[in-house]
Amino acid sequence: MGRNLIVGDIHSRYTKLMAVLEKSGYDPASDVLYSVGDFCDRGKDAVMTLRFLMGIGNLRAVIGNHDILLQNWLYTGERDAVWRHNLGGSKTVKDILYRNHLDKQAQFDIARWLRRIPLARVEERYIIVHGGIPHGRTIDDLVEYQNAERPSYTDPFAYDSPAWERNYMLSAYAEEQPEVSGEISINAGPFDTDRMIFVGHTPTLDGKPFISERYHLVALDTGAGFSGPFTLMDMDTLEYWQA
Repeated sequence: MGRNLIVGDIHSRYTKLMAVLEKSGYDPASDVLYSVGDFCDRGKDAVMTLRFLMGIGNLRAVIGNHDILLQNWLYTGERDAVWRHNLGGSKTVKDILYRNHLDKQAQFDIARWLRRIPLARVEERYIIVHGGIPHGRTIDDLVEYQNAERPSYTDPFAYDSPAWERNYMLSAYAEEQPEVSGEISINAGPFDTDRMIFVGHTPTLDGKPFISERYHLVALDTGAGFSGPFTLMDMDTLEYWQA
């Protein structure tokens, strides 16, 4: 019987992704690979990363805010200025158009694959969202996010979306790191669940996964989008590997 493994924000760091999969002894024939999203941007190898993930038959991912921005561009051709200049989207555009010269069909294949990835996953033992659980949402709301067909274009900065939400993670984090409490707009209490909640999106301050038993939370963005390490974790034992 294989393991349930989950990767933190990838951000086109294909080499780091391959390194942690090798360290963990990842077996694609038996292990299930989950992802908290943000496959692209900031790093240079968006196409290699996306093609690898698209080829995994038992990938269970949720969509990240960077992936939504990429999907919007692939469907509309409109390059959001904030995405390109502040969020690393220009590197993804360059990799798709000028390094790999993807034609319209290849671009559409990526867009269609991204569109099928849900905003949330609710499973027997896990909840997976990219950013967090928006204030006031219930487990039924998360199931609806999981089952809803996402449109080809989404509000690129919908901060009440699980792809953008930060308050849940920051509320848990502030109990151990009080200096982040000023960044919380709504102080969220623990979500009513016995499932473990896995998130990315908000980098931890020390380059390590953050775990809160009270909030049932594991935060996996350890800063690979910048200069921090990339993290892969066993969802059941919480053992992790970094590159």
